[in-house]
Amino acid sequence: MIEYDTWRADPTPENLGKVVSALDPVINSEIQRFSGPKPLLRSRAKALTVKAIKTYDPMSGAQLRSWATTHMQQLARYGQRLRAVHAPEVAIRQAAEVNRVRMEMADTLGRDPEDEELADAVGISVKRIRDVRRMVKPTVAEGAMAEPADEDSVAGMPAISQPNRLSLAEELVYDSLTPRDRAIFDWKTGRKGKTLLSNQEIARRLGVTPALISQRSQLIAQQIQQVTARESL
Repeated sequence: MIEYDTWRADPTPENLGKVVSALDPVINSEIQRFSGPKPLLRSRAKALTVKAIKTYDPMSGAQLRSWATTHMQQLARYGQRLRAVHAPEVAIRQAAEVNRVRMEMADTLGRDPEDEELADAVGISVKRIRDVRRMVKPTVAEGAMAEPADEDSVAGMPAISQPNRLSLAEELVYDSLTPRDRAIFDWKTGRKGKTLLSNQEIARRLGVTPALISQRSQLIAQQIQQVTARESL
């Protein structure tokens, strides 16, 4: 493959991207074999393709396409983990609203709001807020969490779980995030021992606007809710 030879001679991110693009037909074929949110499956497939490219040995006699296909067999387990997650649709919608209000109040107060403060702002009872948290927490198939996480995959996003108590849905979404979105995620949840930061402080550290941090946080939360609801896109 010409693209692969070019990357071997000049291993830049741009040339690596061209190899991945050349393998798009393989990626498209493989993700159709599994159920689940296609954007997440595609992101995972691309990550596996990159690993395949970097570990491929031209002297092995195998074709790069075959080597990549072999790596993407891991999508089977990934798809099963996606299907292991669910939550009531109404609770998902309310969790999104609670999450949005919580982030706004945290920015204003400089801390996470108490449940009583949050209930007043959202217009539902404290009990309902706690029920929503409980219902949105994914149900995991027996043994799924016992499997060791892939090297690249970690987890987590605001309001769906508390810091360092990360759900399966969050893990799956985290795996598909860009480095910047992972940094946002970590600072919003306390992942990896990070200090919880406001949108303004995260924006300052990343050199972007607080509005962008809010938008990215909400988008990531929506992706988690989609996985939780098992919406096949």
